[in-house]
Amino acid sequence: MLTAERYPHVFSPIKIGPVTLKNRLGFAPMVCNKCTIDGTVTDSMVEFVYSQATTGVGYVTIGDTQVDDDLGGAFMSTLNIARKTSIPGMIRLTEAASFGGAVLSVELNHSGRGAKDDLTTGRPIAPSAVCFPRASQNVRPMEKEDLERVKGLFVHCAKQCVHAGFQMLMVHCAHNNLLGQFLSPLSNLRTDEYGGSPENRRRYPLEVLAAIREAVGPGVAIEVRVSAEEITPGGLEFEESLAFMVEAQKYCDLIHVSRGIVYDDAGIYTLPTFLRARTLNVEWARKVKEHLHVPVAVVGNFSSLEEAEQVISSGAADIVCAARMYLTDHDLVEKTLKGEMDTIRPCLRCHRGCIDNSSRGKAIHCAINPELGFEEFERTLPAPKAARKVLVAGGGPAGLQAALTLRKRGHEVILCEASDCLGGLLIDAAAPACKGYMKEYLRWLIHAAETCGAEIRLNTPVTAALVDEIAPDAVIVATGSKYLRPGIPGIDGENVAMLTDVERKHVTPGKKVLVCGGGSSGLECALGLAMEGHEVAVADQLPLDKFAAGMPYFPRLDLLKCLAEQGVRLLPEHRVEKFTETGAVLSGPEGTVEESTDTCIIALGVKADKTLLDELRGKYPLEVIPAGDVSGGVNLYDAIHSAHFAALKVL
Repeated sequence: MLTAERYPHVFSPIKIGPVTLKNRLGFAPMVCNKCTIDGTVTDSMVEFVYSQATTGVGYVTIGDTQVDDDLGGAFMSTLNIARKTSIPGMIRLTEAASFGGAVLSVELNHSGRGAKDDLTTGRPIAPSAVCFPRASQNVRPMEKEDLERVKGLFVHCAKQCVHAGFQMLMVHCAHNNLLGQFLSPLSNLRTDEYGGSPENRRRYPLEVLAAIREAVGPGVAIEVRVSAEEITPGGLEFEESLAFMVEAQKYCDLIHVSRGIVYDDAGIYTLPTFLRARTLNVEWARKVKEHLHVPVAVVGNFSSLEEAEQVISSGAADIVCAARMYLTDHDLVEKTLKGEMDTIRPCLRCHRGCIDNSSRGKAIHCAINPELGFEEFERTLPAPKAARKVLVAGGGPAGLQAALTLRKRGHEVILCEASDCLGGLLIDAAAPACKGYMKEYLRWLIHAAETCGAEIRLNTPVTAALVDEIAPDAVIVATGSKYLRPGIPGIDGENVAMLTDVERKHVTPGKKVLVCGGGSSGLECALGLAMEGHEVAVADQLPLDKFAAGMPYFPRLDLLKCLAEQGVRLLPEHRVEKFTETGAVLSGPEGTVEESTDTCIIALGVKADKTLLDELRGKYPLEVIPAGDVSGGVNLYDAIHSAHFAALKVL
């Protein structure tokens, strides 16, 4: 039996209104796009909720569930709770959560001005006609009949959920969704009784809460999610938000503290990136808790039960909610209780498979947990006919993931890496001072590969002769990419270095640095050097909107924000013509300029190394399987997923 001696506060039950939760952990609401396009529950959605519940959390909240699909649509394939015909599917969800050991809640929301024209059947509504740049530009202010209609929809959907067996409801008043839009002076420009003063701006959300409480009675727990501050010029600030929470507790049993605005630049706090602080909302939760008599939940960049225990034991909050740390490693709670901390796969905060997918209508996945989202496929996949001997060529992320999957499937694995260490280009990606999460993942991945039972041979490049000698049943080629080194005049100068040499500390850059390349690697290198005290500029012939263009929206936005804060100069549309002893000559929109610098760093991209793949395929056409960059991948998500599925092909 596993005990909770080290986490007595996390694993103590808590009463939320009429509901008793078995512990203080919540699976935070997250858009998963697992229903049909019209919001009907699917087997995949049921399985996802069950999976969430079996992580060991006390309760699970289904994310962003619109009460008004006609005028509030912001994401595709989210749960429809308004139709009577939805109830049988909703019952399946509550049963799945119960079977998994958790209480099920649902985030009741109206996106208001966050709605998208292609996901609505009418003109979107909001407190005022103030539009988000990335949402509908056709928003109209709500009339009195709209206010009554939307309030009625919240009530109707709440009653539907109760009928389906939901024991908890979350009312979304945060992140500048519709109820939050009424609270915020940024989005509420009304001059009637629902606008103007703080008291007037919180009037409508309080009316909605009161109506929901009256409709569902005292037998259902109500949680209210609020942005403690919107972190946007002219937006909701803490004192006003707190005043709303103090009044909202009359109608609810739990206040859930978040921050930011999900539809604009403050989304880097709502959906924290790898550049935001860990447990970043705790101090706001602590301030809120000092003024409330109902329990307080907090969310935001949690990575471990140690963090949760510290927060709860200190009295800063009563419940810690998280999503991505459970998506990355479903067994985090069990592994923690067993003391197997080094086996927990850490989240990267990269947004690549989770948040980025939700905005594109794709079902939720994880960049580094390739099994997430493919549970049905893997469950029906036939077991290998026999244990095969598999040679993996390359010890970068794709090769390491292939080894893990192959070993899990029972195969014998020989992994050969040409260099003297594992990690490949991930070593460089994890090197900058701003990449703490990536460093943790790199350590985990190498440790997992070294302890999975694979035979690992360093300093062993794979050749056709070695393949003949080993005589494997299959070869997975994961030889990755090589850095591009263009023939720019002066590139062999002593003041010019490749990115990998800088990241691996083979070269120490001078005080003034010019990074040549505006991709994510170049920009992250630039930020890391700036954080260490260097004066940094980044030049690329691409326009600024193409810098780090392959990154998901919020991490890219945050990276550019941090570069500006660190004083890094960006030189878009500047081509490097030649390197000199004192810097580099650039040609840009205003002609030729000379950039004086101590060190120039080449970060102009990579090219897949298919030499071995082409050689082996010519000799062994069926047994050679590409993975990672050589299979067409361009990022870590591609490397991990292609390697995992390459390994599954070995039967």
